[in-house]
Amino acid sequence: MMVTHSRRRRGMARTGAWIATAAVALGVLAAPMAAIAAPAVDLETGDTVFIGGKQGYPGTGMYPLWPGDAQVGDPLYWAYCVENQITARTGATGQVGDFSDYVGSNYFTDPAVQGKVLWVLAHSYPALSLEEFGAAAGVPGISRDDAIEATQYAVWRYTDLTFDASWPFETQGSEDAYWHLVNGANASPGLTPGDLEVTASVSAPAASQTADSLIGPFVVATDQPTVSVASDPDAAITDAAGNPIDVDAVVDGQELFLDLRGTSTAGSATLTVTADGSSNTGKIITVPTVTGGTPTEADHAQTMILVTPSDTATTAQATVGWAALPVPAIGTSLVDSADGDRVLPWNGGSVIDTVAYQNLIPGTEYILTGELIRQADGTATGITGSTTFTPSTADGSVDVSFVIPEGYAGEILVAFERLYVGDTTGDPVAVHEDIDDAAQTVTIEEALTEPTQPHKPEPTQPDNPEQSAGQLAATGATIPVAALGAAGILLLLGAMLLRMRRARSGS
Repeated sequence: MMVTHSRRRRGMARTGAWIATAAVALGVLAAPMAAIAAPAVDLETGDTVFIGGKQGYPGTGMYPLWPGDAQVGDPLYWAYCVENQITARTGATGQVGDFSDYVGSNYFTDPAVQGKVLWVLAHSYPALSLEEFGAAAGVPGISRDDAIEATQYAVWRYTDLTFDASWPFETQGSEDAYWHLVNGANASPGLTPGDLEVTASVSAPAASQTADSLIGPFVVATDQPTVSVASDPDAAITDAAGNPIDVDAVVDGQELFLDLRGTSTAGSATLTVTADGSSNTGKIITVPTVTGGTPTEADHAQTMILVTPSDTATTAQATVGWAALPVPAIGTSLVDSADGDRVLPWNGGSVIDTVAYQNLIPGTEYILTGELIRQADGTATGITGSTTFTPSTADGSVDVSFVIPEGYAGEILVAFERLYVGDTTGDPVAVHEDIDDAAQTVTIEEALTEPTQPHKPEPTQPDNPEQSAGQLAATGATIPVAALGAAGILLLLGAMLLRMRRARSGS
């Protein structure tokens, strides 16, 4: 059955002196802190915390804690007392532990009591904000000191008493909030440290990553229903198909990707996963009576139990780096299409430029354009060629043809090539324009020259015909006249020989 307010009067006589002692055990009242900050890291068993001055009403209070051995900045944690009759020690350090490290001897050694105390902490301030706690307790606008008082009395109700004491509440709101906590704890079987545990982690991609892609997967692990994620620098977070996801409703085991499509440079990013709450609530803070001492059951300062504020978050991060997108590159080899060399006849011909490419995106349409340039002065010839292609692999080659007409005899021409994506309106993604590259150069032979014909003078008609005959014998008819003279001499000699033979025969 639920405990009601009517039980408040029971045990008043037995507890009057006990309550008076409690105010002394809590230590000196300190000015309240302005704000509660979320812890940056979880505390582990054996860690040290610094205990600041008590906050709240004189008879109750809550203690600010800082990780380490000094008070730096705003407190990251808070704690309530679990030993009403032990004097608190502030301005000192304590050691973090779990329930098994508790050195006290009151009712808090009972696991059932521990479960009730954990329920109270999880449903009170500062585990809940003042607004949340006031609304749950039916005390809208509850003050901070009232919330602290109600929580501390509810903790002591289980750690140091087996009955409901008549606490000297400062306000009716504090008393109403106290009964809200006690009634709830009594109706609950209690909580365990595991019930308050909050885990969140994220693993980075194991494989190497490249720009202009979906970077991932990051894998989230958590024991919470959902967690939130964010990227620094900011990038769209998607699923494996590139579809945006709800960054505030990520679940355990979900795979996430950073959408870096359209980028080309190298970089890195950190994905942060955030879960509401912390596993710190319920940790025990054991405090020695003197600095450097060892707390024992017989000799220790007041033991405290830690509670994390409502804005506490458990975070984890994973960082990934990626390489720059490989830059498209082209190289060319220009040859005579007729015989494969780099020399063309004087009257021109057809040449083929085989363009080798690297680092293209398979399945993307490219346009390759080229023009032949005069090597002598770098001027354009207007002889162009182009081809459109869609590579199936990142590396390969494609041909561009040029037709060189007559009129370039004796010149050296160089092919300049440019590669575009989609169309030629934008900047080329790769250029190969090296005027001195022999592999993209052809030579046109010199033009043939006509042989020179000798001059044949026209004959003239002399005035003297006799002179003409002499001139003919001496010039154009020289060979025939000589031949006739020789023939006459031979005939004369023949006649003389014939006569001599006859004379000899007659004698």
